[in-house]
Amino acid sequence: MSDSSTRVAVDPAPLGLAAFGATTLMLSLFNSGVRPSLAAVVLPTAFLFGGVMQLVAGIVEFRQGGTFGGTAFCSFAAFWMSYAVYKRFIEPTLPPDQAHFATGLWVLPWAIVAFYLTIATLRTSGVLLALFAAATTTLTILTISELLESTGLLRVGGATGLVTAALALYGSFAGLINTTWGRHIIPTFPDPGKRLAKLGHRKTHRPPSITSSAGERDYPETKDHRPPPQA
Repeated sequence: MSDSSTRVAVDPAPLGLAAFGATTLMLSLFNSGVRPSLAAVVLPTAFLFGGVMQLVAGIVEFRQGGTFGGTAFCSFAAFWMSYAVYKRFIEPTLPPDQAHFATGLWVLPWAIVAFYLTIATLRTSGVLLALFAAATTTLTILTISELLESTGLLRVGGATGLVTAALALYGSFAGLINTTWGRHIIPTFPDPGKRLAKLGHRKTHRPPSITSSAGERDYPETKDHRPPPQA
């Protein structure tokens, strides 16, 4: 039987960010005007990659003490799974003249969740701060576009969604490269809100990750266990 203390902790963030970024990229291409009538092809990817894989990443984050990563990945896993179910089974049953309004109300809570996750990213990394600010902007625009039935705003939301996807995929790339190479080669700009450090004091031990907060990076400086330098 293996000793649990010798297990190597893994970083689930590259998987979670890849799932979020790839699925957002697919949907945003259609929202921005690229063959929107074919948007249903997103649903399998939304459920399996954006949903199931982010859920896996979120559970691993929670098991390793990552409150932000676990909350973010599990929340958006639910977002993509419910999106697939909503588009496939719920929206077709709604009155055609009210479906847009219902969709707007469905998107609205996710914009709120993305907003307060953005506040939390001030103590994680600049990449995540930019990502969640873009995600909040995108979800807000999409909410308004559905409530007003505005195709123009939907196209704008698709464009900001492409920016969101690019930031998520960059974060995934950075996390994967930095982990496999064992050093911070790709910059992630850690702790953009370090001036707010005086507002918090709780610190926990957690493997370094793009999603780990400043309060989770209190590592003992030992010969065999040192955090990699932050870029």
